[in-house]
Amino acid sequence: MVSFRRSEQDAGSTYQYQSLASQNEFRLLKLLPGVGDRLDCELHHYILGTDRCPQYRAISYTWGDDAARQALHLPGNVVIRVRKNLKNALRSIRDAQSSCWLWIDAICINQTSDREKGHQVRLMADIYGGANVVLAWLQSAGENTDVAKAFRFVQAAANFDDTEHSVYNHCQSKLHAHGEDLGADWRSVLKLCRLRYWSRKWIIQELVLARTVVLQLGTSPLPMADFEIFCGQLNANRDVEGYLDVRNGAVWKSVLASAAARLALQRSEGRGGDPRSSNLHDLVVRYQNNECRRPCDHVYALYSLVGPHRTHLTIEYEDSDVKRLVDILSFVQLHERLQPSKMLGLTRLLLSLFHTRPEEFLQDPHKRGIAQSLNLVVPVSTLGSVELQQESAEAVASRRSIGVLSPTPTFEFDTSRRPSLFVSEGAEEDAVGRQDMMYFGIVDTDICGLAACRLQNGDVMWRFRGTKYAFAVRYLPGESAQIVGRAHLFTDVDLDNVGHREHEVSLDLATLLKLNLLAVSSARDRKSDSDMGATFEQLQAMLGDVKVVGRGRYNVFVLVTSMLILCLFIVILIEYRT
Repeated sequence: MVSFRRSEQDAGSTYQYQSLASQNEFRLLKLLPGVGDRLDCELHHYILGTDRCPQYRAISYTWGDDAARQALHLPGNVVIRVRKNLKNALRSIRDAQSSCWLWIDAICINQTSDREKGHQVRLMADIYGGANVVLAWLQSAGENTDVAKAFRFVQAAANFDDTEHSVYNHCQSKLHAHGEDLGADWRSVLKLCRLRYWSRKWIIQELVLARTVVLQLGTSPLPMADFEIFCGQLNANRDVEGYLDVRNGAVWKSVLASAAARLALQRSEGRGGDPRSSNLHDLVVRYQNNECRRPCDHVYALYSLVGPHRTHLTIEYEDSDVKRLVDILSFVQLHERLQPSKMLGLTRLLLSLFHTRPEEFLQDPHKRGIAQSLNLVVPVSTLGSVELQQESAEAVASRRSIGVLSPTPTFEFDTSRRPSLFVSEGAEEDAVGRQDMMYFGIVDTDICGLAACRLQNGDVMWRFRGTKYAFAVRYLPGESAQIVGRAHLFTDVDLDNVGHREHEVSLDLATLLKLNLLAVSSARDRKSDSDMGATFEQLQAMLGDVKVVGRGRYNVFVLVTSMLILCLFIVILIEYRT
């Protein structure tokens, strides 16, 4: 055992962390026996996995949003400040007569050191896998849900008999033998599944990697194994006719759809093999709706669930979001070999999760340089060959409604390569006003348009999925092609759902983002929040079909607020008229 160092300053001084000396070193908290509000403890260093390391429990819990003001007392009048929810958990866990050893991230990791956090994240699989028990403290700050009824119901149902239908049999017994209404039981289970704890991203690996999990809220415990049996039987019989009756109508759907049930099922499925068999890109998509305090933890919190190739993934809390994004995409491209369409979907999702807008890559030269270090392969649709048309009434009418397209640089590609390789960006063409745009049709289609460039017969139109504008492309002698400008398209069909010939182009991330901005925004220099938000939404459409997180609640908020304002206006109008 390595002894710990304490601050010898005034009484109540803050504990000073001693650096971890070796690759497998970590800290354990010794919670001393006692009663009352005061919590006394010690903090020690151990080498993970050695015989001298004591048996310990790892605590899985929600941090909460309050400040860390609650004191844990160490020898020498030294304190560690923690949040209220953690102190409540420790008071409940503490034994009046004997000490216990605990691993708790907020205490056992020096939270002021990004370097140490990165080091300890790499050990999470061994820390949680090596714990005797992982105690899932379900209480969150501000939540007063009583789950004791749910715990009793789940435990009784899972252990009613030794069959694979113990949940069903238990419910039948309560319904017919005792005449009990199951509605309250099922509602209590739904409340259990809706606790804020289950929305936290870090708990995923904490529970999946654990050997044994005990759920606890207050003084009520429930073995996770019982909850796994309960959810497993519901899931296995979800389509069995007659099974729905004992599950109180539609409540079972909400239970099975919850994050709590999904984790219980994943633990059951992973028991037959290595739970760390997933690819990072699958995990990021699967758990995109779980929450974390720092955007980068949308990836780092899943690190220990990735297969053995995870050792190639850099964990650096000190990196910029742009550098981190490029490293993650490079890791997935190199070690998980995604198809181009999926790679783009992941790019879009990571931009959303990291709260990073494409403009950040382009406006800062340093960030742009980082983005240029990563090459991606991108699918693009070829809509067909251009044929210049005589001016028509439709063209005249369209010119009045379209936006002005700012000048566009040229982009040259080497088409002798597969995929076509981006070579260089050229000078911007002169601006073309709406009245001077060239009217064209695309051969063998019902698509027509107006191009803000010197368009020629035989040029082709490229289009990225989900974007507003198309690119006019000219094939040149010597197996090269050049984007020469942008165009408005007019058609009655949804171009995203119409089959077109697709090919792939290879280009760096910075160029991809610049092309995206040109494909979704008419003016290059728009910088308002609304324009940037719209541009970001268009990028998400361009890059794939993965669901966007976080914006649904915002849209609901806007809708509700608008309705309230409308109601207030109507009330004022009525009062005025009367």
